[in-house]
Amino acid sequence: MSNNKKIKMKKSVYFMLSLFIISVMIIAHGCKKKGDPPQITTIEVTDVTNNSAKSGGNIISDGGCEIIEKGVCWNTTGNPTVEADQKTTHGKGSDSFTSNLTGLKPDATYYVRAYATNGPGTSYGDEISFTTKVADADGNLYNTVKIGTQVWMTENLKTTKYNDGSGIPNVTDNQEWTTLKTGAYAWANNDEKNKPIYGALYNWHAVETGKLCPTGWHVPTDNDFKTLEITLGLAQSEADGTGWRGTNQGSQLKTTEGWEQNGNGTNSSGFAAPPSGYRYYGDGTTKGLKLICYFWTSTPSNDLSSIYRRLDAEESAIYRSATHNEAGKSVRCVKND
Repeated sequence: MSNNKKIKMKKSVYFMLSLFIISVMIIAHGCKKKGDPPQITTIEVTDVTNNSAKSGGNIISDGGCEIIEKGVCWNTTGNPTVEADQKTTHGKGSDSFTSNLTGLKPDATYYVRAYATNGPGTSYGDEISFTTKVADADGNLYNTVKIGTQVWMTENLKTTKYNDGSGIPNVTDNQEWTTLKTGAYAWANNDEKNKPIYGALYNWHAVETGKLCPTGWHVPTDNDFKTLEITLGLAQSEADGTGWRGTNQGSQLKTTEGWEQNGNGTNSSGFAAPPSGYRYYGDGTTKGLKLICYFWTSTPSNDLSSIYRRLDAEESAIYRSATHNEAGKSVRCVKND
C-alpha cells in the first residue's frame, strides 16, 4: 500500500473517531441535535411551616435537548441561582416535579425559582416569594404581618405551654378562675373547638411571666400598641388617651367576617382581630363571643390591674383602659426589635 493511501486512511480514521467523540459528548450533554435552553415555570409555594415549604416546576419545553438536571433554588435576597444558592435536584427528564425546601428560618421571607438544565444551558421559572411561619411551644403555627416598623402575629395566641416548655393550667371552674394569682388559660366558652379561630384567653398572671410568646417575640407593651395605633392614623395625643380613641383604626384591625351586629372590619392592616370575647374577672364566666375582642398588654396599671385594648362590633375605634389581672383576655404577640 502506498504512503498516500496510508495517509488518507489515517485521516479517515481520525475523522470518524472525531465524529464519534463529538456524538458522545452531545449525547452526554443530553442533546441529540442543536437546541435551545429549556422553558420552565415555578409551581406555587404550599405547605409553609416555620422551617419548611414545598414548591416545584413544570417544564414547558426541553428546548429540543434532554433535561439533565432540574429542581428549585432559593435564598433570602432574591434572584436565586443554582451556582450560588441552596437547591434541590430531581435528575433527568421533562416530568413536572415537587421539591421540599427544608432548613428554613422562622418568620423569614424567601425567594424561590424552579430551574432546568440541558446541553445549551440553564433556565429559570418566575420568582415566587413567601414568608415562613412562627411556632409556639405547642407547635401551633402563626402567620405574621409587618405594620409600619412592627411585625405582628395575625392570629391570637393558642399555646398551652410557656416558651420554656412548662404547662399553663387550663382552669374551667368559674369560681376558681376569679381567685387565681398564678397564670392560667381558658378557651372561649370553655370549648376547645373555639381554639382555631379565637385562640385562648389568658389571665394577666400568665402574661406577667414573660414566657407566653415564642422566643424572639413578646406580649406587646402599652407603648407597642400605641405605635401600632399611630401607624394606623391616631395622633400621639389620642393614643395617650383612654376610652374610645380614633375613627376607623379599630375597623382596620378587625377581621372582615365573624363579627355580629354588622361589626365586621376592613382588616386593611392585616392584623385580623377576631371577636374572641373575654372571661369576666368578677364571676369567671365567658362573655362577648362574636361581639368583643380584648387584648392584654404587658404593662401594669397598678398592683391589681393592667392595661388592655378593646374592639367592639358596634365601634370602629379602639378602647384603652385597665382592668383586674384576673380577667381573661386574648394575647397577640409582636416581634422583638
